[in-house]
This record gives sequence, C-alpha cells and structure tokens, in this order.
Amino acid sequence: MAARPQVDIVIVNFNGGKFIEECIEAVKQQTLSSFHVYLIDNHSTDGSAALLHQDDERFTIVHNKENVGFAAACNQGAALGSAEWIAMLNPDTVPAIDWLEQAIHCANQHNATMVGCTQISKLQPELLDGVGDAFSIFGLAWRGGFGWPVENAPENDGFVFGPCAAAAFYERMLFVKSGGFDESYFCYVEDVDLAFRLRLFGGVCVHSSRSIVAHVGSGISGRRSEFTIYHGTRNRIWTWFKNIPFILLWAATPLMVLANVAFLGRSVFHGTFNCTFRASADAVRGLPSVFEARREIQARKVIGSFEILRAMTLSPIKLIRRAPDVRPVQKNTKRGLRD
Repeated sequence: MAARPQVDIVIVNFNGGKFIEECIEAVKQQTLSSFHVYLIDNHSTDGSAALLHQDDERFTIVHNKENVGFAAACNQGAALGSAEWIAMLNPDTVPAIDWLEQAIHCANQHNATMVGCTQISKLQPELLDGVGDAFSIFGLAWRGGFGWPVENAPENDGFVFGPCAAAAFYERMLFVKSGGFDESYFCYVEDVDLAFRLRLFGGVCVHSSRSIVAHVGSGISGRRSEFTIYHGTRNRIWTWFKNIPFILLWAATPLMVLANVAFLGRSVFHGTFNCTFRASADAVRGLPSVFEARREIQARKVIGSFEILRAMTLSPIKLIRRAPDVRPVQKNTKRGLRD
C-alpha cells in the first residue's frame, strides 16, 4: 500500500491551455517528491482539458461537467486527498524546483498552519506579484508588494495575514474543520476569507521567503474584467461582515463603508461603475446569509478583536502603496478549533 504523501496539491483549471502544461511540468520536477496532485478541470472550453492527461501515478484528473467555481473546485480536490498539508496552486504559475520543499520546511520550522509563497511576476520577472496577503482596517485586502521591484522581497520568513491561494499551503486538519473555501464566493477573495476564519480559529500564517513561484496573475479571467471586479467587490464586503469580531465590527465598519464608497466613486472614472454598483448591491442583498454564517464563526472563534487587530494592516499608506506587511517571526504556539 502506497505511503501517504506529505502534500496534496490541488490545481483548478479553467481554460488554462496556454499555462497549464508548464505548471504541470514544473510540479513534476519538485525536489520533494512525496506529493499527489488533484487536477480539477472546471469544464474548460478551450481544449485544455485534453492536456491534463498524465502517465504519472501521482496525478489524479477530475473533469467537472460544469464550472462550479474556483472555491468549490478547490474544496473538491482537497477532499480527495489525505496528506497532512494541502497546497493550492494556480494553473498560471510556474513553481521553482524546491517550491514544495521550502514551504514544508517553513511550516515545520515556524509551527505554522498556513504558508504563503514568494510570488514573482511571470510576465515581468523584475517585479513582485506578491509576498503574502495583507488585510486593512478599511476592509480591503491586497497582495503585499504587488508590482514592487523584486529587490523588495523579504529576505527572511515572516508573519502575514494570510496566503494568496495562487500558491498557498494549509494544514489539512484546520482546513477541514473550518469548512474550507466558501463556495458562495465562486472565486476571488475566497483566500482572504479562509485566512480570516483560520486566524479566528487559532491559525498562524507565515510567508516563506524561499518558496518561490512565478505567477501571471488573473491570466485566465483578466485583472480588470467585469467578472473580476464584480466578484472582488461583492466578496470583500461579505468577508468583512462575516468575519470581523464584534468590537471591530462596531468601531471600524464606518472605515470599511468609506473605502467602498471611494471605490464606487473611482469606478466612474474607470468606466466600471455599473459593475461595481451591481456587485455592491448584491453584497448587501446577500447579507442575511452572511450574518447566518457569521453567527457560527463567531461562536467557534478562539481569539478576539485585539489579536485580529494586531494582524491587520493599520497604515493607510501601506494600503495605498500595496506595500508588503511581513512581520518578524516570533515563537508561537499553534492553536486549533474548539471541538
């Protein structure tokens, strides 16, 4: 009987034909070979599903009959495995040869339950794609250091709010107990939402300075497409109201509302007002379900407002500049969900 792998890698493909083959080949070359890949094709229409067939027994291919969304497909892939660690990897990434090895080393060294990777722009290798997700007191999230010169990448591992799911590692036990990604999001901001919940449940996220991937970034959906803007806007509003502890909900929601009004105003000049307004309206309409989920999350959390506030980025300057927010690693004790 085959030994259980150390890592289950979930790759969700949707029309990733021009990227997926290079991603798969890079995974095959990993220095840490104890992994299994679950390739979930979300009913691609560009012929890329035919490129997924692998002779490698470490690969399992699943063809969905419809596009169930990134969040649901990630959960689907994660449920098929049994490894201690679950890695999410976008099809428009190319991981370095020691990507897996370095991430698992980081997790073990720092007693982390989430690990984020150093993401380099594949199209502009002199620029960062991101070094961990940051979350602002204004309710906005961003990939820290997006568009910054690669020289600004942290030299050492450090705490971040959460990992970008383009290349992220989650401890299986806590991932499963948290319910995984919220499938109602479909895609976008689902990684920030999950990181927020895992933090509330005692999780710790460390950014690995040595686990590196090249990432196109919205290579399939388009960074400024209506699809991206709609889901990003709606889902960030849901993430705030679902996860923020009560004291911060009361104290900081005016800041969040102000930021979203500013985004709505800016959308007028970018020609995206209708899409942004529709997403905001749909977010409000969806709040009853969000508050229902909130009740369960808040009842199960093991940390409060102060600890979440410490993990958030308070500086509006860092927000405006999309600055990295990677903090020095200190000794920590991993905690989990209440049974």
